[in-house]
Amino acid sequence: MKQIYFLRHSIRDTTVHHEQAPLTLEGQQLAEEISAYFLDKKITQIYSSPFQRTIDTVKPTAQKLALEIQTIDLFRERSVGEWLADFDSFALQQWQDFDYKLLGGESLNDVANRVLPPFKKFLKDTNESVLICGHGTALSVLFHSLTNGQFGYTDFLKMKMPDAYQLTFSDEQLIAFENITLQDKKQTVK
Repeated sequence: MKQIYFLRHSIRDTTVHHEQAPLTLEGQQLAEEISAYFLDKKITQIYSSPFQRTIDTVKPTAQKLALEIQTIDLFRERSVGEWLADFDSFALQQWQDFDYKLLGGESLNDVANRVLPPFKKFLKDTNESVLICGHGTALSVLFHSLTNGQFGYTDFLKMKMPDAYQLTFSDEQLIAFENITLQDKKQTVK
């Protein structure tokens, strides 16, 4: 059986509106704290979106396990197209219509078409326990697909920064999906 651990990035600095947004000081502290969970999981590879906040979230784990962080551009966050003041309404509309997008942005179907093929190839090619650090929307769309729609908008809203999931596969078939509670001190985001 394959164990794939997913980690949503820690608390980011929302005053920086681009892919280089760093973690807040609290986000850095939480990234350090959650690294302890992964130390006995026999993780052999660590992958991350190329965004700074994901790399910074998984860096303490990578350092403690003496593993290199391999970035995968296709696991980046969804492109909205422009910065939004009312993200909640936008996210709801996207979950109600997987083809909805703003000019220059991606729909949830666009995200699924971007993240699913490399994940399926990755799943087919690996027989090890790995950790993938990513973003709320990209991970939610992947989980939505892997669970045949059981992971939905309400689950997306419940995701925290950081948050972790353990998915167990037999060959390429998902047989267990678990949201791992890493610590009590997590920020709920919408």
